[in-house]
Amino acid sequence: MLIDNILFLRERFPVIRQYFAQHETDLQLQQLECMASKAGYKTIRYHVDKNQPLMVHSIYNPIREAERVIASHKDGIKDDTHIFFYGIGMGYHVEKFIEQYPNNSYSLYEPIPEVFFEMSKHRDINRIIAKNIRHLYVDQHNKETLAYLEEFQTNNRKIHLIVLPSYKNIIKEKYERFHNNIKEMILNRRINLQTDAGFQKFWVMNSIINFKTVLNTPNMLKDIDRTQFEGKPAIIVSAGPSLAEDIEYIRYIKANNLAYIFSVGSAINSLIEYDVLPDAVFTYDPKRRNKNVFKKMIENGIDHIPMVFGSSVGYETIKDYQGPKVHFITSQDKTSLYLLEEQLEFEEHLIVDSPSIAVMAFQVLTKLGTDPIIFAGQNLGYLNGRQYSKGIAYDHIPTNIDKETLDKALITTDVYGNEMKTNHSFNSMRKAIEKIAKLYTKRTFINTTKGGARIEGVPFQTIETLIRETLKQSNNTLKWWKAKNSYNEREVRIKYQLLKKSMKDFINIISQLDKVINNISLSTKVRNKTQLISELQKFDSIYNSLGNNVYYKFFVSFYIRTHVKYVANEIIRLNLEDDIFIKGKEIIELITMFISHCKQANIEINEFLDKGMEHLK
Repeated sequence: MLIDNILFLRERFPVIRQYFAQHETDLQLQQLECMASKAGYKTIRYHVDKNQPLMVHSIYNPIREAERVIASHKDGIKDDTHIFFYGIGMGYHVEKFIEQYPNNSYSLYEPIPEVFFEMSKHRDINRIIAKNIRHLYVDQHNKETLAYLEEFQTNNRKIHLIVLPSYKNIIKEKYERFHNNIKEMILNRRINLQTDAGFQKFWVMNSIINFKTVLNTPNMLKDIDRTQFEGKPAIIVSAGPSLAEDIEYIRYIKANNLAYIFSVGSAINSLIEYDVLPDAVFTYDPKRRNKNVFKKMIENGIDHIPMVFGSSVGYETIKDYQGPKVHFITSQDKTSLYLLEEQLEFEEHLIVDSPSIAVMAFQVLTKLGTDPIIFAGQNLGYLNGRQYSKGIAYDHIPTNIDKETLDKALITTDVYGNEMKTNHSFNSMRKAIEKIAKLYTKRTFINTTKGGARIEGVPFQTIETLIRETLKQSNNTLKWWKAKNSYNEREVRIKYQLLKKSMKDFINIISQLDKVINNISLSTKVRNKTQLISELQKFDSIYNSLGNNVYYKFFVSFYIRTHVKYVANEIIRLNLEDDIFIKGKEIIELITMFISHCKQANIEINEFLDKGMEHLK
């Protein structure tokens, strides 16, 4: 490695320098052959195997090749595009990019450490490290980095990927893993963003309005006698199209008290249709339409079945149902997490928000010690063009899947080992179930869903076999929900008074933010660098104090969480901005918008608190 490169890495990227200093002898440098191209520029021949060496760059003219690489991406590079380079090689294409797009930010990722080391022996690294570089990632000889995924998770700007073409062949499998990683990360980020945008206000509103009911109903994991569930079988009945095939067996199980029957989500409508009533219904959807799930149950005068509700569920769901209720605290319920903070053991009592109510119920039952836990109607995909069982029909979700949707569907494996069609939502549910199953390897989980998706850790067994071999003993399932709420309301009132004080502090902090942004604006306009630096330092201090404010932390920030995440990501980016006046200008626009969202959120949340917390005043 050139001495200048050693000094440069030691100063700018010390972790990378330390790695090469300690592991140079571990690198397979014999695979690389640095040679002169026909045009005289250095290139690398990579000996993947003895019979088929591959060139990292053109053997004829690497510079011309680099120009063509960058030219082929011109339509994808706009003024605010962030560029992510996969494969540095000798860095020629990176240099051409810097020449043509000096104002664009970029990151570099070298997945072959031997290539980076070889390049550093012949070329100055600072030729590819310009002022707009954000990150430099280099894999190690025995470990692939995943740190780059953070960029695809947090960058608000469009990211354009430039892959050095030869790498798709030189490290084909490694590149495919990288491509799949970022594809999955981008998809998950998009889904999470849509979820947050769609539910953020409902989660906060419901949690506030539901809190009175939470204080007056037993907590499923805190107050219910667990001996009624430990070692007892329970069936989670979902609304998949295969439910019809098992319904008569479920009827038999219910009639003979062979297992708890717990309906999740829309499955209650199928069970009513088949006249098989469960031992409880589980629900957690925060949207107002969730109340429609139980419309048939209410219209049929069924009011004896316990409703086990997630505390952030749509408030009208529990308001409309007059039967017995039991709750569990969800991770989206920041009201309960604050007001009951000292009265809950989070690891034991908190249920993490999940892609479906079946997954939430699975968490509850595993914590209760239920065993075995059985899934029925959990198709997690399409069966004969259907996604719901008989008796379920909604205006906003089709029961039958159209041909276009089926043609674009994902492929997974069913319980018989055959291919079946599914979608991203069902896939995420399956992965969530598998993740929980891995935490309880000594427990028994069974999937009875004929034609359903294969769930790792939850082996398939027909319900007929289950009854014959496992469900042999009758259990007493009567009145298990009869328990008293154990929350200390006096402690809750004390916490609420502290919240009221925090709300006043919040108003003061927002006022300070308003003031400092006006000062930043003035300093930027007159280009007073010293004053601007001082005001930006004040901004950092005030912004940090906002993050520590209880009211903001538990209420406002979750009510506008998409804006909060956007601002946090932008501040990370602006902290890397060298031009203080550009930083000031962008901070003004960013925080002015943010303050507006905070003020509006405060108005709306106050209305919910005035109505929902009257009993604590």
